[in-house]
Amino acid sequence: MQTKKEKEISLDTVAKDFFSTVSGDPKGKKAEFLFSTDSLSGYGLDLVVELAQEAWFDGLDLAIWKNFDARNVSYVKKLCQKHDFPVKVIQVSSNVNEKEMTKALDLCYAVGADTISINAPQVFNFRAYNYIVDNLPRLKKDNKDIRFTIINPEDSNIFALPIPSYRFSNIVEIIRKYLCYVGLDVSNMDSNVFESDFMRKIKDFLPYISVFYISDKNKAGKDHMLPGDGILNLPLLLKKLKDLNYARYISTKVTISKADLADTDKVKFLMKKMRKYYEENYL
Repeated sequence: MQTKKEKEISLDTVAKDFFSTVSGDPKGKKAEFLFSTDSLSGYGLDLVVELAQEAWFDGLDLAIWKNFDARNVSYVKKLCQKHDFPVKVIQVSSNVNEKEMTKALDLCYAVGADTISINAPQVFNFRAYNYIVDNLPRLKKDNKDIRFTIINPEDSNIFALPIPSYRFSNIVEIIRKYLCYVGLDVSNMDSNVFESDFMRKIKDFLPYISVFYISDKNKAGKDHMLPGDGILNLPLLLKKLKDLNYARYISTKVTISKADLADTDKVKFLMKKMRKYYEENYL
């Protein structure tokens, strides 16, 4: 019978064997900065693309449950061609089921996206959780060029939490147990854990992170603020990503107030402010 230590080693080996089979990213390539469409809930996708392009983002992280037109595969494909603007990540909801995942896969193959990000379901959402764990092996086997990714939920940690509110709150377990990439939402992590434990071990985690979701948070716990408006040491994170040659995606996932959403010029200003933040701290 395996000891706990031997079991951990074997899980590490399995994880390394699996992740080594997925095609790597070209050396010397810089990270691409994406705009997550769930930041502009209620906006038509055509307008979102125009705004993201004007703000000099590199592409979209398409949250298909936030924009109804995002589920129209032919429309999204034509929109990408019209603006010459790519969709890199397809993001599915925390209530994901077979129908939504099939739509996400159809979109990936239509527009050339190579990543599907899954928002973690709440702890009592057994239907969505069971769908994910029961179908991940088949999905990965049938779609070898797509990185299936789970976004760590709010109050997540590197290791276990005593009483989690969401499934997949254990980041190490996402990698070891489910052999899944992590969409690391830094605003969902405890700020002390993020700036101490995670930042010290970031080099070990990078091969398993397909998307960094960058936003800020304040001392009171308000999260998904604009980068630079809170307390997180995001400049250090971006510097480390550049120094360590992280070559995947950095996606902006922020909460914009209803008052600001009603003012397109204000939204445009905020998006350009986000992009400028990246330019100053990464590029």
